Amino acid sequence: MTKGKFDTSNELDDDDFELKQHLFKKFQLVLTENNNDDQRYNGCGLGSFFRPKWLQKFATPRSFMTVFGLLGTVQAMAFVYFIATLTTMERRFGIPSRTTGLMLSGNEMSQILLSLFLSYAGGQRNRPLWLAWGVACSAFSCFILLIPHILYGPGDKAIALTKEYADHHAVNQTFLDIKERMGMCSKERPEVECEEGDYSVVPPLLVFFSQFILGIGTTLSHSLGQPYIDDNTKKTNTPMLLGLTLALRTIGPALGFVIGYLCLSVYVDPSKTPLIDKNDSRWIGAWWIGWLFLGIIMLLFSFLIAMFPKALPKTKPGTKQIQDNGKSLELEHSEPKPPSMKEFPAALKRLLKNKLLVVNIFSGIFYILGGSGYITYLNKYIEVQFEKSAANSNLIMGPSVLFAMVLGFLVSGFVISKYKPTPKYLLGWNVVVGVVFVLGELTLTFISCDRTNLVGYNPYNRSIDIVNSCNAECGCENLKFSPVCLEESSLTFYSACHAGCHTSHKQGKNQTFGDCTCIPQDYVSVANLEVPDSYEYSTHQGIMKEGHCPSPCGSAFLILLVLSSFMHLLGSSGKIGNILVNYRAVDPIDKSFAQGFALLLVSLLAFIPGPIIFGALIDSACIIWDSSCGKRGNCWFYDKHAFRKNLNLTAAAITSIGVILDGVVCYLGRDLKLYEEEEQQAVTQKSAKNGDAR
Repeated sequence: MTKGKFDTSNELDDDDFELKQHLFKKFQLVLTENNNDDQRYNGCGLGSFFRPKWLQKFATPRSFMTVFGLLGTVQAMAFVYFIATLTTMERRFGIPSRTTGLMLSGNEMSQILLSLFLSYAGGQRNRPLWLAWGVACSAFSCFILLIPHILYGPGDKAIALTKEYADHHAVNQTFLDIKERMGMCSKERPEVECEEGDYSVVPPLLVFFSQFILGIGTTLSHSLGQPYIDDNTKKTNTPMLLGLTLALRTIGPALGFVIGYLCLSVYVDPSKTPLIDKNDSRWIGAWWIGWLFLGIIMLLFSFLIAMFPKALPKTKPGTKQIQDNGKSLELEHSEPKPPSMKEFPAALKRLLKNKLLVVNIFSGIFYILGGSGYITYLNKYIEVQFEKSAANSNLIMGPSVLFAMVLGFLVSGFVISKYKPTPKYLLGWNVVVGVVFVLGELTLTFISCDRTNLVGYNPYNRSIDIVNSCNAECGCENLKFSPVCLEESSLTFYSACHAGCHTSHKQGKNQTFGDCTCIPQDYVSVANLEVPDSYEYSTHQGIMKEGHCPSPCGSAFLILLVLSSFMHLLGSSGKIGNILVNYRAVDPIDKSFAQGFALLLVSLLAFIPGPIIFGALIDSACIIWDSSCGKRGNCWFYDKHAFRKNLNLTAAAITSIGVILDGVVCYLGRDLKLYEEEEQQAVTQKSAKNGDAR
């Protein structure tokens, strides 16, 4: 038998046996000490006090991908929940769309100020720990969004529409009679009190601060999480793992839509019984409930992320050696030296000189800028164009579009990992996707329900004249927009007062009106509605209902659903290719820093100006503004055509620039090494075969 280094057979003399036994014990001691170091570097746990053995089996790329992917699900839930409840917050606090864009910019402001520093400093330190602190910031941002409701409550307008309020004031029948007559034709109208409380600047400021804190979490998640996965797995597996991670993240919006639907279906004050239903334009849903739930969930995920090691066991640095009479015996373990701020300018210069990276980032900027109108104002778009409530639009639109995105991520990740397409085909596919996206945005310009037949509205010059010879003596001045519908003719009136209604009745939660004297005789065609005094009026003996009359829609919404799903399916299929370019176009040491650099430019040039630009475009299509105490609030009625044209044509023009830049990326990246690890293995195997042949 061949003797090994620690062979203890009887052929050894006693001195050799004692020497080998001594060396073996020394090796075990050193190995145990360094294993403790490895566990702190490569093991799961918190600090040095909580690192149980049963937890170490989770120190794998698959475990991190699962936790990080589920974290992405929760983060996406929060983002979509914010979008889903945005219009409700606008109505509750009287916030115009232009101000909404400024509120949303808080996220990007923190990314601009901090992304370079955070991604550079955290990129080569304990990335899971830094990421965990970022998640804690995201949780804190959710709790901040609860403060406006804590400070201001549901609002006097919402309380006035509850049974408890009516019962409380039932002792004063005269007050109720006056209150009831305020919305109808009556000369005895009291002065409207100025309600300053609903228009404070504090809620928008709190939302901005919340978004600023959220930006810290977004920066750390974007710049540290995915590079950590790429560094701890085979390069050929990265596309599939990214696809799975992005798919998990995409499931979040579906859940966010569901939570948004459930919360908005509850009245803003759950302890009260509303006298209106959720289809009423005055309905304010419980927008604030979801933030408590999401904040707690994010806080739990921050602890889970913090338990992962700085590097997973597969990639732990250092070599193990032992000394045996001058030979190696001790275990050496070295950690990479964290970057110093002196090296920051040189690292930034490397990124700025990288043409492929910069062009790829700017391509993404124009895609995001073009899509920011849909991202931020999707609910408003569906409400205006297809007259779906905020809750219903979330439930209908969300699942189909998000299923398409999940499918795109999973299929593209699988195809790229399995078939490893060359850069020419992978990046060329993004150009095809961009062209289809632009065509889709142009098509959306022509898809909508018909215009609402609002009496007195002239769609040609976008003016509204709701006072006529019939209702001039009804005292309708300064009334807020409270539309009522004459279903027989599909005519919508600005209010029951403008329709000349003299009586009202309650049918459950719905208010109905009767004895309406200002109904156009013979229900004149829509073309003549903009000329208020060109027809005779008559008294309508039927029932007038609250709310807009539904516009004929046909298959328009179904077309929107199918087209949007197809566009997002293709769009998600090209996402992984863009991410791989950012990873492979830079040195490994700059990978996280490049993600932070990309986030800085995207925030500065897309996320901040996008909502502001599209918010202003949407506001320019507004016909009827809410107003109180001389201040303009949110918009009640839009010109559908102008809204649709402003948003879609602008989006198509901006996205077209991104398509052109994608073509440049395809040219510059034609020789990019996307699967370098496999190529190195192929070279090694070829060299080994040549050596065997010799």
